[in-house]
Amino acid sequence: MNALLDDSSFGVNPHLTNKFAQILGEAHFWLMCLDKGLRLTRIAEVKNKKTPDFSAPVGSQSIYFEVKTLSVVGGDAGIADALHSSLDAHIDLEAQQRAGARVAIAMSEAQPYGDKVKHDQTLLSVINTLVEKARGNIKADQFAMPNTFLVINLSIIPPFITEPKALRPAYPDDYMFPKAVTGDLWTLAFGRTGMPILGIPEFEGKPCVEGLFDKVGILADQEFSAVAGLIFMIHPWQRPSELWGLFRGADRTQWEDGNPDLLQQLQALTGKLWNDCGDTNGWQLQ
Repeated sequence: MNALLDDSSFGVNPHLTNKFAQILGEAHFWLMCLDKGLRLTRIAEVKNKKTPDFSAPVGSQSIYFEVKTLSVVGGDAGIADALHSSLDAHIDLEAQQRAGARVAIAMSEAQPYGDKVKHDQTLLSVINTLVEKARGNIKADQFAMPNTFLVINLSIIPPFITEPKALRPAYPDDYMFPKAVTGDLWTLAFGRTGMPILGIPEFEGKPCVEGLFDKVGILADQEFSAVAGLIFMIHPWQRPSELWGLFRGADRTQWEDGNPDLLQQLQALTGKLWNDCGDTNGWQLQ
């Protein structure tokens, strides 16, 4: 990390900024786990071999974590746009100050979702983008060991909401008028092709269905059966960062019967902020 910060181009280099965010996400997850009583060990990188980022002993077995900080739409190019906008704003502020302005105001723009969000399909667009980014970050070799969990850090590209009800298939929402809204993170994990996505219409009487989901959630896709579960790093404005979990119902049952130490550790990390494909814990998620 020091090498990145010492680079003279760090402040304007989108690739270095993106790389820094990945390292920072891993360090933050390590600290969050330590705060909850789980000390992780960094797994040494091996040339030409993909491995998870962290491991920890749990009873007679081990638990593994692969941490991915999802970048903005467009990756380095999207970050470059935000950096350029910020630089232009600073130049504008300095120009106003040189002109004698007592109060200088300028605006910069950051668009994590770029042009991916479509009018009248905001929630569907967010879900599709997060699914595409998460799937693109899964490398099979990194999940070869049993009990390997994918940690998705959403510090750069935020979810639709940062309330735990996003872990439910759908949740009641009474803003302006009563309606049901699809949980974006639950759908990322367990969504099925053809599932209607319920969004937030502009007014009463406007259709609530934004469209049909045309993908398959990560934990519902046989291609990613080696992923033991999803841990989300959530960063609300009004609360400290939190760890949320989504797990297959069948896996939780298996852990209860054959690996209670693993289940206990997962519960220590997430507390009440978890759910499964059957919405078993939905009653605790508000």
